Amino acid sequence: MEIKFEYLTENDLEETFNLCMKSFGESFPFEEIKQTYQLCKDDSHYHFIVGKVGEKVVAYTTMVIFHNLFDGLHPIATLWYVCVDEKYRRKGFARSMFKEIERIAILNQCEIIYFTCLQNNFGAHKFYRSVGYTDDKERAFVKYLFEEWENEK
Repeated sequence: MEIKFEYLTENDLEETFNLCMKSFGESFPFEEIKQTYQLCKDDSHYHFIVGKVGEKVVAYTTMVIFHNLFDGLHPIATLWYVCVDEKYRRKGFARSMFKEIERIAILNQCEIIYFTCLQNNFGAHKFYRSVGYTDDKERAFVKYLFEEWENEK
């Protein structure tokens, strides 16, 4: 089985949405996902990356490349929603996806690739360390503002 990587198209949006919702146990209105895709798809900072086996979407991540004013001329890449369909895990697809992520980051002369992972996702922690990522130098802190939106209603 071989995986190929490409940029997300509208044709694969619903399948990718279903993969992410299943992988993360989340539920968002699909209509909002479609609107966000339309908003960002032509922005060169956004890279919506899908991995396919045949025509089936089995892996996905959002990669955003941006500059930080005080980090010099080289941009930073952030990842969101890194996932592989559970039927395709432990087959090297995630490792291949990170090679693709790093290829894109290098083409864009990124200095750092940054992402968060849930604290209790120990399998993912082990995998990320195995492909060269570390969490011993910095920690991510997250505040979910949507919870405050809900409290203001």
